[in-house]
Amino acid sequence: MTFYYLFFIAIFLLTLLLLYIYKNISNKLNLLDIPNHLSVHKKITPTGAGVVFLIIFLLVIETSTIKEIFKINNPKNYYIFFLSLIFLTLMSFYDDLKKIHPVTRLFFQITTIFFCTTLFKTDLINIPIKLVIFLIIYFWVYIINIINFSDGVDGFLTTNSINFFLCILIFYYINDINNFVYFVSLTCLPILGAYLIFNKPNATLFMGDAGSIFLGFLIGYVSIQLILIERIDIIISLLSYTFLDCTLTIIRKILNKQTPWARLFDYYFLIPIKNNESHKSVFYSNLIYNLIILVIVILQIIFEIKVLCIFSVLLSILLIYYYKSFSKKIY
Repeated sequence: MTFYYLFFIAIFLLTLLLLYIYKNISNKLNLLDIPNHLSVHKKITPTGAGVVFLIIFLLVIETSTIKEIFKINNPKNYYIFFLSLIFLTLMSFYDDLKKIHPVTRLFFQITTIFFCTTLFKTDLINIPIKLVIFLIIYFWVYIINIINFSDGVDGFLTTNSINFFLCILIFYYINDINNFVYFVSLTCLPILGAYLIFNKPNATLFMGDAGSIFLGFLIGYVSIQLILIERIDIIISLLSYTFLDCTLTIIRKILNKQTPWARLFDYYFLIPIKNNESHKSVFYSNLIYNLIILVIVILQIIFEIKVLCIFSVLLSILLIYYYKSFSKKIY
């Protein structure tokens, strides 16, 4: 157990150091998020810090000594996981700087995730293999993008991601399973904890698409692994708000004859900010929401009461109505 604490502290401190260095470099190299008339931020802020997530993550998972101590074996077709994560994160980092057309981005995401379908033991599901591949691709690509869309308020996505990986870690710990998903969750927590220091209101550093796509890829991978072992209830609880907010907003955009990826900053969790509420008010309401979800998921894990995920969905709906109450107009 002592090694676990040292592992967590070492990654946390290393991430803090690299984020501090990146913040200074980004100011000098003009790697900045410059607000426009649609932005919910009014201050020029360094962005693209998600590339630091990738550096730390790869450093840890490629250290054989650490894996031996945790008794972690590489998953099926690990090199595809490794290369895909690098490619999508670096492409997104480039997008933070130069901007890539959304259709081009989507093409590369779908193509990359197609190859990633080989990471899973699809024979665990008793449905045709081609249908399984189809569902994995579209589910995973959708998660990658809605995680990206939910990055708009200081600390919002960071808090959601911390809660996601914490719950997954608890699930595997309680079930006494040391596998790659457990290791991924354990590694992400100190990285995100360190980043939250810079990203909490008022944020002095943004992860950019490099960070949100990095997180979306890992959250998608972990979610599919949980679904394959028939714990979709946990994933429903952990992703219900993101799915509901982003899906409802995308439907609204389509009905208004807008593209689903249009950067209009019109998600429900942004309504309070659009109506002159502080980022702190949304951050703390989301923090309370995540603490309640944490309790619900722990109950799901300990007592295996899968139906409790319904309460998570209802809570997510209530949070959407809470954010919506800040304005009579939906953006």
